[in-house]
Amino acid sequence: MKPTSKNIQKFRDDIQQKTLQEFEKVFGPIEEIKKKFSQTEWRVIMNSERYKGVEEAVKEAEIAMDMLLDKWEDICTLTEYMTSGEWQKDFEADERGEIRKELPRGVLAEDSLYNTLDRFKDVIGQMAEILDQVDFPDEEEEQS
Repeated sequence: MKPTSKNIQKFRDDIQQKTLQEFEKVFGPIEEIKKKFSQTEWRVIMNSERYKGVEEAVKEAEIAMDMLLDKWEDICTLTEYMTSGEWQKDFEADERGEIRKELPRGVLAEDSLYNTLDRFKDVIGQMAEILDQVDFPDEEEEQS
């Protein structure tokens, strides 16, 4: 999914809906619970619930990013393999039956390597676009 403003709003709405559902599972119907708290308390409760979801998503993103970084050298090597013409030569050799069928040849499945590298590029691009759209507090603002 591309990080368009519509998709980002849908993502926010989905998170809000999930947060509300999780909250109601634990505490009961929101409208009844809201009556028991001041606006400030309610805001803190709801933002604490949001925080839990965001914290979990960030942890999962960190794991995914670590996995990608662990594969960085392989990504670079596969990109070079694809763009150098070597992949095409190997694909054609396989088509001619020059590569034994019992050998692993998954990299030669038509369009799979290209699609995987393209998806990688899309994921990184989406992360960059999200970063550009989020207004994070500056360090100076945090300290004041």
